Amino acid sequence: MWLENEEMNYPWRRSRFPSLLKGLAAEARKAGSFQEFERDYTLQIKHGLYWHWTEDPHFQINPEKGPRDMSSIGGGGMDKGKLMITSHLSYWSDYGPGGKGRPFAALIDMSNVPRNHYYQVNRGFGNEFFVSDPSKASVLKVVPRQRAFRIDKEYDKLLPQSEEALLDFYNFVVGQ
Repeated sequence: MWLENEEMNYPWRRSRFPSLLKGLAAEARKAGSFQEFERDYTLQIKHGLYWHWTEDPHFQINPEKGPRDMSSIGGGGMDKGKLMITSHLSYWSDYGPGGKGRPFAALIDMSNVPRNHYYQVNRGFGNEFFVSDPSKASVLKVVPRQRAFRIDKEYDKLLPQSEEALLDFYNFVVGQ
């Protein structure tokens, strides 16, 4: 019975590791300690699943393109070779031309991107990461809005929900 409860509370302990948690496992391995991982998880909101809203169903990271700061304090210029992502899909779901959301979300793999190459920006818009060097990031897939929301909802169910669970996940992944 204990193992059944552990598997329910800690899905990473299932006989088959959930593939959706591979990004979070990469975040744990990038951190030098549990304290750094916990700080990344709670303060940076580096939860391992990253999204980029797009109008392009074939979106790819392009070093010749980049994000534009369309805020009232931004100049609207492009930051060539950079990328903006989020780990909270819904925060940016309605952002786009004319206040309408973009029809697709690209699932971005950040597993090979060094942890100091992406960080939360504090512009007051919500969970938003600036990726200073996305050359090691990759697009896993691009999906329509509703599918992205379903994936994101499933992912939220798998995430550690307490400090104890986060520590267990970290120890499980790094082998301690």
